[in-house]
This record gives sequence, C-alpha cells and structure tokens, in this order.
Amino acid sequence: MARGQLRVLNALDVARTQLYHYMAIVIAGMGFFTDAYDFFAISLVTDLIGNKYYQRDTPPIISVVINGIALCGAVPGQLVFGWLGDKMGRKRIYGVTLVLMVVMSLASGLSFGKPDRKNVVIVLCFFRFWLGFGIGGDYPLSATIMSEYANQRRRGAFIAAVFAMQGFGNLAAGIVGMVVSAAFVNSRTSHADFVWRIVLMFGAVPATLTYYWRMKMPETARYTALVAKDAKKAASDMSSVLNMEIVPEEEGVNQLARQGQYGLFSAEFARRHGIHLLGTSVCWLALDITFYSLNLFMKEIFTNVGLIRIRDGDNPFMRMTNVTALHTVIALCGTLPGYFFTVAFVDRIGRVRIQLLGFTMMSVFIVCLAGPYKYWTEHKSGFAVMYGMTTFFANFGPNTTTFIIAAEIFPARLRSTCHGISGAFGKVGAIIGVFGFGLVLPAEKQVSPEKQIRTILFVLVGCNLVGLVFTLLLPESKGMALEQITGEIEEHEPQLDAAAVAAAECVHEVPV
Repeated sequence: MARGQLRVLNALDVARTQLYHYMAIVIAGMGFFTDAYDFFAISLVTDLIGNKYYQRDTPPIISVVINGIALCGAVPGQLVFGWLGDKMGRKRIYGVTLVLMVVMSLASGLSFGKPDRKNVVIVLCFFRFWLGFGIGGDYPLSATIMSEYANQRRRGAFIAAVFAMQGFGNLAAGIVGMVVSAAFVNSRTSHADFVWRIVLMFGAVPATLTYYWRMKMPETARYTALVAKDAKKAASDMSSVLNMEIVPEEEGVNQLARQGQYGLFSAEFARRHGIHLLGTSVCWLALDITFYSLNLFMKEIFTNVGLIRIRDGDNPFMRMTNVTALHTVIALCGTLPGYFFTVAFVDRIGRVRIQLLGFTMMSVFIVCLAGPYKYWTEHKSGFAVMYGMTTFFANFGPNTTTFIIAAEIFPARLRSTCHGISGAFGKVGAIIGVFGFGLVLPAEKQVSPEKQIRTILFVLVGCNLVGLVFTLLLPESKGMALEQITGEIEEHEPQLDAAAVAAAECVHEVPV
C-alpha cells in the first residue's frame, strides 16, 4: 500500500532553484558534452583515416564500423551500468563510467599497430567499442541523478539542460575538427595521422575536468532512502545539499521497507509499467534511427545534394575543414536552439506534447526534403535550412524528451535500469541507421545516389510515425513528484518551500 511522501524528498521537490541545481547540471552535463563529442567527432575524421590508411579507397564496411562501433559498445554499457546504478548506487558507478571515457578517448588517439593499415584500424575500433561502453553507462546515471536532485517545478528543464550539453559537445566536435584541420592545411598529407588523433583525444579533456566534482557529489536521497533504506544517511546528505539540518525519518523508511516491492520481471511491474517501458523503448529506437543517420552521414547527404564538393586530388585537410564548418553551422543554427527551446518550455507545455510535436515536424520536414529532392539540388541553401529545421525539431522534441521521460516514470529502485533499457533500444536504432545507411545503400550500385538518399529519407519518415504512435502510450509527468508518477505515494505535501517543510519537522536552518 502506498504512503505519503517522505519529508526529506518533499524538501527536495519544493526547494527553490539554487546553486547546487546548477552545479549538478554542469557536473552531469559535462558527461554528455563528452558523449556527443566522441560520438560525432569520429564521422568528421573518417575521411582522413581513409585517406591515410586506404588511399581514399576505404571499403564501405570499414567506414561504417569506424563510425558505428562506439554505438555497439553503448548498448551493453547502458544495460550493465543502468543495472549497477540501481544495485550499487548512482554515485559509485558514476565515477567508473567517467574514468572509462577518459582512458578510452586517450587510447583511441594513441591507437597503435604495425605499418599494416588493418592493425591500426582494428585497435582503434577496439578502443572505440569500450569508449561507447562507458558513454552508454553515462546515460542512465546522469539522467537518474539529475531527476532525483531536481525540484519538482523545474525538473524537466534541469534534465533537459543536462542533455543540452550534448548540443555543445556536437558543436565542439565541429569547432575542434575545423581548427585542427585548418592548422595542418599546408602540411604534408602524411600528417593526417596527427589530425584525427588530436581530434579524438580532445574528448578526454572535459570529462577529466569534472571527475573531482563527480566524486564529491553525495548519493541521491531517493536512492539512499527508497532503495538503500538508510534514513540517517539520506537526511545527512540532503542537510548538506539544502543547507539545513533534517531529522531522519526512521519510521517512514521502515514502513517503505515493509511494503511489497515488485521486481523488473514481475507481473506487477508488467501491469504497472510494462506499457511505459515499451513506449520509452520504441520511441527512443525510432528516434535514434533518424537522428544518428542524419548526423553521422551528414557529409554524404550534403555531398550528394551539392552543398559540399569533393574531388579527387583535393587537399584532405581542406576537405575536412569544409565538412566541419558546415557541421558547425548546422549545430549552431539548428541543434542548439532545439535544446534551448526544450529547456524553456518542457515544464510549461509538457513532455508528451513536445515529443508529439517533434516527431510530427520531423516527418513534415523530411518529406519536404525527400519529395522535391531534385529542386534542392538547384537551391542548396534551402536544403540546408530544411535540414537544420529537422535537427531543431529532433532536439525540441523526442531526442530530449525520450531522455527526460525515461528518468521520471519508473520507481527509484528500477529507474536507472529502465532508463538503461530504453536508451539501449535507442542505440540499437542508431546502429540500424548507421549500418543500414552505410552498407545497404552503397551495395545498390545500379540505383542513382539521388534515389538512394530519397529512399532513406522516406524510411526515416516511417520511423518518425512509429515514434509518434508509441508516444501515446506514455504518461505526462509534468508538475508531479517522482513518487506520484510511479504510484509509490498516495498523496503529496502542499507546495511549501524547503524551509517550511523543514519547520514542519521541527528543523532549524543552519547559518551560512
């Protein structure tokens, strides 16, 4: 039987927005900055790797594996670290994922091997797989930590702000790639080895800068109280976070411990949350097929439409500078504004409405790209604008809301696991998009590139429509306490501020 909200959790829900919220956003968000940088930087340097080791005659399978191997590692990473986050605590596992990302970013740039080109590429793919494993683990842990630290009124904006750091990571990948390639533009082509290594190794910098602060963050009160059942520790940790002394609620936590708590594979979970897990998983799967196809193969799409011109004998560094410059413009004008709009409106409009809007508008703009495709070959700037609007509504839409919803609608003891499962389905979608785009289309030699691109765009419209339908299975979590959403409490405390909640328990504020 459900009970009322624990006072320590209610104090978090009604707390005014303050410094620790912003610190949590930055600390968790830098992981996503690193994630996006590592995922998208590789597509910018694949051409240089092919130029160096395959004399620009890179087999399609090699290009696809280099681009997609980190995504393959992210799938088990999300499942394993998501499960560990619920079993061992969010904070303890959080540091492990960060260390793995730092080490594997550096190792990717230091990929060694004999002069035989295959050895270097094989070693690079090995390290990129484990880099993806760490990145995958960062998804459920960052989302869960931010959702459990946030106050109730602005929780959606805080989680979206963490995810928005992905946009800055995407932008940074373009800027770093452009700067480094421009610095080598007058160098010998043999120096391509330095360029791609520098670009990949830079991914270790932002993650390293936040390691100390990640380790200083206390465990979330919801894990400590609702999962570990340690009332004293939860009260102590949140006293330091909220700058007030909170009395432990031993009886409340003991009452929670006496309640029957269903597991992930139980009939009770299937009855309460099975349809929700199906919805979050399929929506994320459908979204990532589109999102990663459009982002990782931006160069191929823009080359085909004529926005980028690549000719034999071109300086490889100049080619990379042109590609990264266009990537940067799209990220700056389409990707980042989409994230900002979600941060601004998610707690006003609601998660489900924004996701429905995003899937709908993505479908509309992709149809507008695919239908009059020949027209866009004559009006290239218009194509870039429409492409940018597609990325805008991906981020002011399902790319952000899938991350938010999966962090809110499941019980605390299963929250990280279910987010990991949902995210893993998303990365399976990304793998489908990358390998399908990179292998199936080049195999159709008899089909013109124009028809190939149009075909894949129409397929992406179908994926968006699937996501649109499955979004209808999801509950709206705007303005509710996490325990209200999951049915763990029957009633919620009035919306007083944290000081008033503390006073109700005979708590005094600690002078600062």
